[in-house]
Amino acid sequence: RQVDRAAPFTAGAQRGRRGDAPNATGRSDRPRRRRARTAAGDPGDLQGNMGTSSSKSKRAKAAKRAQDQVTEVDRQVLGLKTQKRKLNAYAKRVEEAIARETSKARELAKSPSTKVKALNALRLRKVQEQLLDRVEGWILQVDELLLGIESAQATAVVLEKLKMGNEALRNAQRGYSLRDVESVLADMDDAREHEEAVRAMIEGSLSAEDDEVCEAELAALEALEAPDANDEPSEATTTRIAGTSGAVPTMPGVPEKAPGLPDAPLGLGTAGAVEEEEEEEERREALAA
Repeated sequence: RQVDRAAPFTAGAQRGRRGDAPNATGRSDRPRRRRARTAAGDPGDLQGNMGTSSSKSKRAKAAKRAQDQVTEVDRQVLGLKTQKRKLNAYAKRVEEAIARETSKARELAKSPSTKVKALNALRLRKVQEQLLDRVEGWILQVDELLLGIESAQATAVVLEKLKMGNEALRNAQRGYSLRDVESVLADMDDAREHEEAVRAMIEGSLSAEDDEVCEAELAALEALEAPDANDEPSEATTTRIAGTSGAVPTMPGVPEKAPGLPDAPLGLGTAGAVEEEEEEEERREALAA
């Protein structure tokens, strides 16, 4: 019985030698330390999340820096507007002082004994008027500065948009080059020529030489059918157009048969050639006589 009662303490002592100190009941404190460590946070987990935390902090700092820059500009604009409001209030007080000095000088000028005081009141009014001119000049400068800031902000926005548009245009133009454009145009020209050639083959159109031959035949026909210059046009060859005073010549009809060509001259040394030469000489002699 004594050995059995001491058994739990002996087992607890053995666990203590392995690094776990037993408590009064002989149980180990390792679960308690594990729970405490989990509640406090594992240093290994902190090291694992350190990279994510640092990147988030950098982004937060960059966003805050940009917000601070914008806020600084807004703060300066707000300060200028506040200063303008203060200057307007100050100018209003100066105007009221000028009105008081003017009224005071008018009252003092009524009595000869207070003539000096009236003169001093007018001098003070003059000083107030000069001060009012300076204040109005300051207000004008503040207004010009505010307008300049607004114009600069608008210019910055426009330039940023232009920059984005130019970048988008460059990205769009990267898809093709001048050589590609030339190649496409050349292909279009080749396709057009091929289409024209195919259409000519299908329709059976005449060639350029055939057109020239037809034009030459037409010119020959017109030369044969043209009337002489000395002949007067007859009534049959002219027609009157109703409502006009000019005569429109009628075109000659196309002959049904081709005109006969003259016979080729006979060769030299033949009888026909000799007769023709003699007739030509007689004709020349008759003309000379």
